[in-house]
Amino acid sequence: MEKKRSLEILSLNERRITLYAEGYSLSLLNGVRRTVLSHVPTVAIDFAYFYDNNTGVPDEIIAHRLGLIVFDSNEAIKKYKSPEECKNADEKDSSCFVEIFLEKSLSDDADTGVYIKASNLIISDPDVKPVYPETPIVFLAPGQRIHMVAYARLGRGAEHGKWMPASVSIVQYLPRVEYDGSKASEECIKCVEAYPDLAEKLSRGEKGVIEYKRNINTSALRYCADSKDICGDAVKLYYDENRLLLTVETTGALRPEIIVAESINTLEVRVKKVLEAVKKAGVVERQ
Repeated sequence: MEKKRSLEILSLNERRITLYAEGYSLSLLNGVRRTVLSHVPTVAIDFAYFYDNNTGVPDEIIAHRLGLIVFDSNEAIKKYKSPEECKNADEKDSSCFVEIFLEKSLSDDADTGVYIKASNLIISDPDVKPVYPETPIVFLAPGQRIHMVAYARLGRGAEHGKWMPASVSIVQYLPRVEYDGSKASEECIKCVEAYPDLAEKLSRGEKGVIEYKRNINTSALRYCADSKDICGDAVKLYYDENRLLLTVETTGALRPEIIVAESINTLEVRVKKVLEAVKKAGVVERQ
């Protein structure tokens, strides 16, 4: 008998998406989770040329800070060539690279220094803008100057963490609780009072199953269920491999729904390539 399959968006906002998946294997959801982190492209600065820098911070450290600036990539993933296509491209190739310019100086008699922030960068593509404009890059004291040109491109997290579109990408089992109120003691009901829906059913002497459709902290519930001296057979806790949550939190580079969609599309392409290689090797598919 074929498993019932369903996919539902439980929550979605600018920073996070949570998907409920029923009937899909853990390996499939985990594949999507890993692809989110390793193969969904975003824009980040790849390298920089420093023409002048007499600040108190070396070029290498400023370059590192530049690389970690988060850029809006929602339009860029449609406009620019893939990292693979741009592998040997020249930095002047506008289909691969975004030029980023910074030149700032203070006179010796300036009253105070200033922080150079991501908002001070001059970017050739207005669609590729810093998600967090207040990100500090370097402090410029009176008499100091910085002049540099950097180039950003699409990349993938498998190449470097600065191209990862998500800060969180996790798959979780959902809890399933079997309960029998006729066997529940007062001590058991008190033990599970942090789970009011369960405690109420136990206090009424009901018997049944609760399948949670959200992520809950089950540490206390597991303690109550596992302790024979407290709940005995009145409460049994399981983690259902057939019901899973996929949660993705974006860095801000891409909207969360785009990250998941890109991950699924990328995974599909990669699986097709594997199947083609298997067929080419002469392996016969099972009917």
